[in-house]
Amino acid sequence: MTPGDDAAIYCRISHVKDDDQTGVDRQERICREIAERLQLRIAPEHVYVDNNRSAWQRNRKRPGWDEMLKTMSEGAIRHVIVYHPDRLMRQPKDLEELLSIAEDKRVLLHGEANRRDLSDPDDRFILRIEVAHACRSSDDTSRRLKDAFKDMAKAGTPHIGNRPYGYTKSGHAIVEEEAEIVREVYRRYLDGESPISIAQDLHSRKIPTSKGKHWEAENVRHLLSSNYVAGIRVHQGEEIGPGAWPAIIDRGQWDEVQQHRKHRAARIGQQRKRPDRY
Repeated sequence: MTPGDDAAIYCRISHVKDDDQTGVDRQERICREIAERLQLRIAPEHVYVDNNRSAWQRNRKRPGWDEMLKTMSEGAIRHVIVYHPDRLMRQPKDLEELLSIAEDKRVLLHGEANRRDLSDPDDRFILRIEVAHACRSSDDTSRRLKDAFKDMAKAGTPHIGNRPYGYTKSGHAIVEEEAEIVREVYRRYLDGESPISIAQDLHSRKIPTSKGKHWEAENVRHLLSSNYVAGIRVHQGEEIGPGAWPAIIDRGQWDEVQQHRKHRAARIGQQRKRPDRY
C-alpha cells in the first residue's frame, strides 16, 4: 500500500431493520477517518452511497454498488473502504462478482476493524464465510417476519400502510363522515354510474381523499375493490377470513360490486376487440 493511493468509500443502509442500522453519514465519517489514517486519497466521485437499499434482496438494484464495480474494473481505485463487509454484500453472488474484478486489480478492502486483500485466497475464504453467515441471518429475519405477518392475518389484525378511507389511522375505528361517502360510492356504482362520473362529483363537492387530495377515477376504483371496507382480511392475495375491524360495506353488497366490475371489464374488453367499420 502506497500513501496517496486512490480509494473508494462505499456506504449502505437497508430499508429493513438490520442488526446494525448505522446511518450512511456516520458510515462515511468512519470511512474517511480510516482513509486519513492510511493516507489514502478519496476523490469526491469515489464516494458511493446506496441509501435505503437492501443488499439481501436478490432483485434489488444498487446504483452505487454497480458504479463502484465499474470503476474498479477500470483500475481507477486500488482500495475500497467500508464500515463493515456486510454493508457491501449479503449475497454470495455479489461477493463473487467483487472478487472476480478485485483479483485482477489486487484491490484491498478496508473496514473499521480489519483489512482484507481481495486477491489473497485466505482472505477470500474468510469473506465467503462472513457473507454466507450474513445471508443466513437475513433469511432467518425474513422468515420470522413472514411468519409474524401470517399470524397477524389469521388473527384478523389489520395490516395497513396509508390510512384507509373511512377509517382512523390505526384502521380499527370508522370515521362516520367518510363512511357515508364510501356507502354513497358503492350505491351509485351499482345504480350504473361510472368511476369517472363519481370522482368528478366528489371533486366538485370538494371532498378530499384520505391523503387530502382530489378524487380521481382511480381512487374510486381502488375504493370499490377494497376488501378493507368490507372487513375482509387478505394475506398475499388470499382471503383469510373476517378482519378484526368494523365493516362499512356488508359482504353481500361488496360481492355484488365485484361481480359488476368483472362484467363491466369483460364488456369493455369485447368492445375494444370489435373491428372498426368504415
